[in-house]
Amino acid sequence: MNTFMYIDKRLIDLGQEQKAKLVHALNDEEKALVNAFYTGAKNELESLRDELISDVSPVDDELPENHIVNHAEMR
Repeated sequence: MNTFMYIDKRLIDLGQEQKAKLVHALNDEEKALVNAFYTGAKNELESLRDELISDVSPVDDELPENHIVNHAEMR
């Protein structure tokens, strides 16, 4: 699993966790807190993903999964 697949999977997991927490929230204040936490977490992951994508050259996406790319040597 590459970094981008992991981030996408984690975003899905966060959405499911958020729904589960909302079911158990006792009032609107708790629901707002849960929503704020998970929205922030998802926004941070999406920002990280976007930042990483901007640094990846198209060639990297075409390499086999088991190929190790040393980005330090590429710069």
